Amino acid sequence: YYDKGEPQYAQLEGLRERARQAIGINPHHRYYDGLSLLHFISAADSNSPLFQRRGQFEQSITAAEASLDRAPSQPRTWLRIAQARSWLRYPPEQVIDALKMAIYTGRVEPSLFMTRLTLGLAYLSRMDSEGTAMMRDQVLLAWKMQPRQLVQELKTGRLRAAPLASLLSEAHQTVLAEIEEAAGGPVR
Repeated sequence: YYDKGEPQYAQLEGLRERARQAIGINPHHRYYDGLSLLHFISAADSNSPLFQRRGQFEQSITAAEASLDRAPSQPRTWLRIAQARSWLRYPPEQVIDALKMAIYTGRVEPSLFMTRLTLGLAYLSRMDSEGTAMMRDQVLLAWKMQPRQLVQELKTGRLRAAPLASLLSEAHQTVLAEIEEAAGGPVR
């Protein structure tokens, strides 16, 4: 899955059962996190009926919360909860709270920048000043550490340009101009 990004859906139930057995022997946070990931991958299967996908996302959240009860500093796990809550249409505050925790527990986690930005920019209008400042910081870090990927995400439309521009327009006009130049036009 990590090499190709293609899950073997037929194997997931067996892997989930193995994770449950491991938890029964040793309820370690990594086993719960693994179980959460397996449910999340199953939920992403667009060929599954909607009710099954919904159940898999809920189970992913439950297992992730059990993992975080044992070890709260897991940015990927917090982000998975935020993504699942977003898909399930939880109240925006619950999505934003989990997203903030994903940033608090791993502010400089380059592999999570684009996913956090995509999700965060979608909820930007519902964020308080703290959340807005956190998203601005993530944009600036992503631009500093992964400028090509940031531009690529903007060009493909996976990253919403208008909220990004509004984040930077007041205090970081120079950075916004650099991003616009690299993207080949205004980021709006």
